[in-house]
Amino acid sequence: MLSPLAGHAQDWTRREFPLAPPNSTGNFVAPYFDGFYQNADGTYTLSFGFMNRNDEELIEIELGPNNFIEPAEYNGGQPTSFPTVRYSGFGGPRERGVFGVIVPADFEGDVWWTVTTDGYTTRVPGRLESPGPIIKAAYELSTGPMAAGTLRPTIHWSQSDDGDWGIEGTWKPEALTANVGEPLDLSFWARDRGERELGTINVSLWKYQGPIGGEISFESMVEALPDARPPRRGGRTPGPGPLLTRQTVNLPLEGPHAHHGRFTATFDTPGEYVIRVKVDSFGLIDSAPGHQCCWTNGYVRVSVSDQ
Repeated sequence: MLSPLAGHAQDWTRREFPLAPPNSTGNFVAPYFDGFYQNADGTYTLSFGFMNRNDEELIEIELGPNNFIEPAEYNGGQPTSFPTVRYSGFGGPRERGVFGVIVPADFEGDVWWTVTTDGYTTRVPGRLESPGPIIKAAYELSTGPMAAGTLRPTIHWSQSDDGDWGIEGTWKPEALTANVGEPLDLSFWARDRGERELGTINVSLWKYQGPIGGEISFESMVEALPDARPPRRGGRTPGPGPLLTRQTVNLPLEGPHAHHGRFTATFDTPGEYVIRVKVDSFGLIDSAPGHQCCWTNGYVRVSVSDQ
């Protein structure tokens, strides 16, 4: 359910039809509520994502009157950077499960995410019950294994910690510091926990929050797997090298760097940033971006200064 609000005179690209064909540029960001699941302690996680309705143009909207969540106690954890994505199959141009809002077990009402792009506003409610009189909990997501046993992978900030999984993600305990133009080391571990023969985990890095226009250059230090395939169209060559948003790196299952994500991030603008680390098991027979399954978010705060 997505509710557009009236604004100034709009051309056809900004009418209240968020599923209409996109343009290359000049379109808007549509927020989405993807569903909810219950946590072990009885609380619920509301899953939110977005669709940048352009084919090419990155849209950035800072936190504030053009990008906020209500009630205010849940505000501040949403993204400010909205890249275009294009997944195969049912994945399409939507980025699902970008962040989660945790509400108490007795929560009633809605959590609204409002986004305004160049004066055009859309907002979406996250809720535990459908408003209709017949079907309740229509947006409930499964946290159990998929048909072949796939589960969301875990992210670990040290080699020995237990790790966490889920849309609400795990935040690196300590914030990092960096200087403009100097590579910052990013290190973490990610493991499959499926109820089947364990498979390879994929990693992608995203600018999640940060100064408008500030760019992060990511580079992978992960060696190519022995059986790595040539890249598909729009993919990257396996092995160390530059990593664009949404491009993935396969982590090794064996060897001295098993499960180890090793990357660098270089910033061109000072400010406060958050990097999103997305780990997934896409490519397995029962796991794909459109399945609302099988990825976990990690977040890293970075304070960047001028040299």
